[in-house]
This record gives sequence, C-alpha cells and structure tokens, in this order.
Amino acid sequence: MNTQLNWRKLGLPVYIVIGLVAVFGALFVYELLSFDRNSQDDSGRAIEPVSESAYVATVNTLLEDANPTNGAILVESYGCIACHRLGATNNIAPSFEGIAARAADRRPPMPAASYIYESIIHPSVYVVDGYPNSMVQNFGSRITNRELGDIIAYLLTSDAR
Repeated sequence: MNTQLNWRKLGLPVYIVIGLVAVFGALFVYELLSFDRNSQDDSGRAIEPVSESAYVATVNTLLEDANPTNGAILVESYGCIACHRLGATNNIAPSFEGIAARAADRRPPMPAASYIYESIIHPSVYVVDGYPNSMVQNFGSRITNRELGDIIAYLLTSDAR
C-alpha cells in the first residue's frame, strides 16, 4: 500500500482553495480598511448625517415631565458611572461632570439635549476624539422613553457627576 500523497491528483483542488482564501482575504482587508464606523448604526444600516434640529421634537417630548433626580438614580442602575465617572480618569469615556456645557459645543449647532440623546441612542454616530467607541450600543432598546428623558434631564443639570 502506497501511503505517499500524490500531489498531482490533489493539485487542482488545493490551488482552488488557496485562490479562494486569497480572494476572501483580500476582500476582508479591503472592507476593514474602508470601513467607517461613524457611517452605520448598530444594526449596520447607513446613518445619514443629522441636522441640528433632527432630534429636537423627540427630545422636547422626552423632557416635558422628566425627573432629573430619577435620572441620577438611573445612570447608576444602568452602570453608566462605570465608564463616565470611574473610567473617565482612564479615558474610557468622558466624565459626566460639566457634560451640559461640553454637549452644547460638541456638534454645533446641535443643542446639548439633542447631542446627549444621540450619544445614548446612536453612540457610534459621533465618538469624542481620544476615547474608544465603547458605549453600550443597545440602550435605545433597553431604556424606556421615560427613563431616557430623566437621564437627559439629569445630565443637563449642574449636579451631573
């Protein structure tokens, strides 16, 4: 019995597999190099650049009966403080302290409340320079509108920490 491989019989299939791996590898590298994380939402759909008024009506509705005191409790219960308070010293995420003033200038002329809303609901649209894109991507489906309004109201106060 001859146990030695006959490479001539295996030659064509091996070359096909090597060729396919090379093609898929090249496609992967191309996609990796051309991927823009700010152009897609968390489901992979393209995101259009937003105007300064894109979220105003929604945010105004959320803030109508918002409770900033409850918002302070919610940022702790949702674990936001892990990155925005404790991790802020390690550049994991920007601190909540002074967030209202920074949010007003972050994406002019977008109002602070709209910027904070977008940062929670679509965190990959705009990532602050110097920080990783580490924000939880599914808060839009986990947080109720009532809670979202309370959190935004809290973050707009001078008490936000």
